[in-house]
Amino acid sequence: MAERRELVFLYSERFVPADVLQTVRRRIPPHLNLTVVEQSSGSLERQRAFERADYVIAYPGDPSAAEVDAAAHLKLFQILSTGHDWLDLTAFRRAGVPVAGNGGANATTTAEHAVLLMLALLKMLPTHHQSMRDGEWLAMRHTSQLRELRGKTVGLIGFGQIGRAVATRVMAFGATVLYHNRSGAVPESEAVSGATRCDLDGLLRESDIVSLHAPLTDATRAMIGDAAFGAMRFGSWLVNTARGALVDESAMLRALRSGRLAGAGLDVFAVEPLAIGSPLRSEPNVILTPHIGGVTLDTWERRLSFALENIHRVETSLPPHARIA
Repeated sequence: MAERRELVFLYSERFVPADVLQTVRRRIPPHLNLTVVEQSSGSLERQRAFERADYVIAYPGDPSAAEVDAAAHLKLFQILSTGHDWLDLTAFRRAGVPVAGNGGANATTTAEHAVLLMLALLKMLPTHHQSMRDGEWLAMRHTSQLRELRGKTVGLIGFGQIGRAVATRVMAFGATVLYHNRSGAVPESEAVSGATRCDLDGLLRESDIVSLHAPLTDATRAMIGDAAFGAMRFGSWLVNTARGALVDESAMLRALRSGRLAGAGLDVFAVEPLAIGSPLRSEPNVILTPHIGGVTLDTWERRLSFALENIHRVETSLPPHARIA
């Protein structure tokens, strides 16, 4: 009988509800002995879990360098989220433990959410929904402010799996797509027919809607600030389903209040949860969602499938897919 391996699921109750946790338990194969550890658990419990672990899957997961150093048997640290800006990758490299991303498991749902925010902004959906709730019939009062996605230029900053998924969807609406990718042109096999690569300044000048899909790094932090807003078309829109810290929120408020931005659709924020007193909550032309763009039950099934496939690969001496360290 094959030896059972130790699998630790490091998770946060803030991000993983009980029914999803049940899905995790259901999906784990019998040869893996699952230990579930909540991120806020005591350091001793966490360290003991890492000492036993052959594999760790994490959402989002924030192991300390000491925990990584204690993981003498760890063969793979598998994150289920997209970003990894909170991870100490140096500690994993020092320990010789591979770290893998989620392989774009949430690309579809994040792309859908970005398009949802675009359409909601163009049609002033929250305004019309709330007026109906309040017993008011606005009818065509805001007709001159309503727009179509068809014929618009959508500029995508970041053109990984999510950015490319957004491109195909907005092009189906009849939009033109420009993209800027810091790492250069995407491989021909991954290119989206009809999308045009552009430098950042050109994208900001030419786009009616700018949608962010870049990772958060030292180079991209606050990349959308006063200078970027100044370069954007007057009356354009901003959508952010990537990382809140890509945007200087004070500069965004100035752009909104000056009319430089006609509106913003935001799923992510520099500090989360968004403070009750944040001025973004009272801006009439801002649509807010609580960092849900990449999470659906469908994505959880894909995340887990990808993670378990990677564990199987490591068990059979193959490198994991989507390795980031």
